[in-house]
Amino acid sequence: MRSQLVRFLRKCRVRNGWYSCLSPKKVFFGPSWELFLLVGLSFLLVSACDHDPNQTKLQYMPDMADTPTVKAQEDYLDPPDYSVHTQAILYPKDMATAEKDLANQIRSHPKVIEKGKVLYGTFCAVCHGLNGKGEGTLSNAYVAPVPDITRAEMRSRADGFYFLKITKGGPMMPSYGHAIDPEERWQIIHYLRTLQKN
Repeated sequence: MRSQLVRFLRKCRVRNGWYSCLSPKKVFFGPSWELFLLVGLSFLLVSACDHDPNQTKLQYMPDMADTPTVKAQEDYLDPPDYSVHTQAILYPKDMATAEKDLANQIRSHPKVIEKGKVLYGTFCAVCHGLNGKGEGTLSNAYVAPVPDITRAEMRSRADGFYFLKITKGGPMMPSYGHAIDPEERWQIIHYLRTLQKN
């Protein structure tokens, strides 16, 4: 077997830097191995052109195709300890500091109030009620009554109080910081102020 391979390789000639073993003579692979090679390559090329979107593709290395891709300027490393995102909001520790330091970032406008009304109806009305009196559909589910956010004590609170309360929640109120982005929280507060005026 080895001697046949050596004889075959001796018949190969170097042409333009490449080994050329194609010969009309009978060589190691048989009389017409070039024909079989040509037919096989043609079959592969033709079969590769047929694309059925409903057919499951065979993957040579599925772990390479299914892993999440990294976009430009991204990595999977965790940020260093005690680092802060450049667009992060540094929330105050308590409500008193929030009332003093946080101011509404959005100016009141009819469109802003309308968006706030929709968001209030989605996230807040189930407990606080549509009018803010604490008469929502889930108000009876709590041991203590849901507070009336239109009473005088709540009207005197600054916007920062409501922003932090929506963000972090309270003893009975769930946190909505994960579900409502900061701009939407300010919109809810603008709508809440209209409820408090009525």
